Amino acid sequence: MGRFVVLRDLDGRTHAVSAGSVAAICETDDGTLLMLPAGRMIHVPQAMETVLAWLDGRG
Repeated sequence: MGRFVVLRDLDGRTHAVSAGSVAAICETDDGTLLMLPAGRMIHVPQAMETVLAWLDGRG
């Protein structure tokens, strides 16, 4: 398992996120919103359960 989870946001941008850097996760109508340090937000078009599995290494 690597240190980063690679996510593609709703705008098509790719992000490499350290699982430990995610401060909060919120389910939205379009997918899942992740809050990162300094208030940065990433909105991914995946169900919250899927994103949680990726972050804890199950996905």
